[in-house]
Amino acid sequence: MKKLSLLSLTLTCVLGFASCSDNATPAAENQLANATATTKGSTNKVAGAPWVKQFEDTFDVGSSLSQWTKEQRADYNSWYCDYYSSVPTTQWRDGKQCLEIKTTKLSTYKYQSGFITSNYQYKPENNTEYMLSANIKLIAMDGGTYKSFTETYGAWPAFWSVQGNAWPTQGEIDILEGYSFAPNASRYTSNIFYGTSTGNNQLGNSAERNYPANFDINGNGGWHLYESFWKMKDNIVTVTIKVDNVTVSIYTNSGVSNLNLNNFGKHSIIFNVNVGSKDSNFIDPNKINLFTTVMMWVDDVTVYKRPI
Repeated sequence: MKKLSLLSLTLTCVLGFASCSDNATPAAENQLANATATTKGSTNKVAGAPWVKQFEDTFDVGSSLSQWTKEQRADYNSWYCDYYSSVPTTQWRDGKQCLEIKTTKLSTYKYQSGFITSNYQYKPENNTEYMLSANIKLIAMDGGTYKSFTETYGAWPAFWSVQGNAWPTQGEIDILEGYSFAPNASRYTSNIFYGTSTGNNQLGNSAERNYPANFDINGNGGWHLYESFWKMKDNIVTVTIKVDNVTVSIYTNSGVSNLNLNNFGKHSIIFNVNVGSKDSNFIDPNKINLFTTVMMWVDDVTVYKRPI
């Protein structure tokens, strides 16, 4: 993601979820080591160690989203997108109870969208690992007809975690950023941001990692599992990003120049859909086409923790 303003404190970066059981008894937690965990949907995971649930939102229809802050402000990276607290809602979609973030065109160069930040924050202690998961689908609609996300131009949805205070001194982890560039190929990436002074990202986009070339988030069946594994083992920090159980990127201090993952602070979880950019060479505002709307659907989000 391009951080284009000094206030780029936050912004960007969508989907997967791996659920084991509810807060379990110690005996049940021990069983997680060899048990298969199943989400509300069809995603399965085999836990390799006793994971203990720290946070979950199943986005049941009618939920007030009380575990989240719904932003009401302009986007920091785009001239064309404003976030409204009324936009994030819970809906039945594809037979699932989901978080829905939906874009709406207000005028030629202005779009309404949504941005939510978890009140929950997390960071690994030494010899611990956290797993953040969410199931996400990106889709568009043209009137009553569903369109692939890849048929749109100018949408910028994201699933990410960040410590917003004095950004980027306590880091940002972009699990998924999607960029729609129809009729050309859309792009999906992970990324890391970090700097030692407020408003100064020292990495540029050197940590950006593209998803596999054949990765696709389109069509009515386009649900994907997104995961961030954030661990500290013997005071060495590693962040691993996976999609559908396939590793997309592994971040270490030695792997990216000027990166210090040990300085990352407690992070909140964020889902948002941006539109456009402040850089017209990156996203041309005159080409933006979201049909009637572009939507992000999130079927559950969880955070688990285990000793390592």
